[in-house]
Amino acid sequence: MENGFKEDDKKKIIEFLNIVADKSVFTLNTNEVIKYYGLLSYMQKDLLPKINDHILEVIKVVEADKE
Repeated sequence: MENGFKEDDKKKIIEFLNIVADKSVFTLNTNEVIKYYGLLSYMQKDLLPKINDHILEVIKVVEADKE
């Protein structure tokens, strides 16, 4: 499926979130800081698991044992 999520998509999102969290410098007021951490938390705790559950990519094929 061309528009489905792939494992590489998830890795790129994680890489992006890590760069934003580790390297970005912002001038934010208290409300904006709260919103920033709320959005970052949402991406990590809610969005990534949804993406992970909808990855439409065959990663490994395991054949059944022959009886």
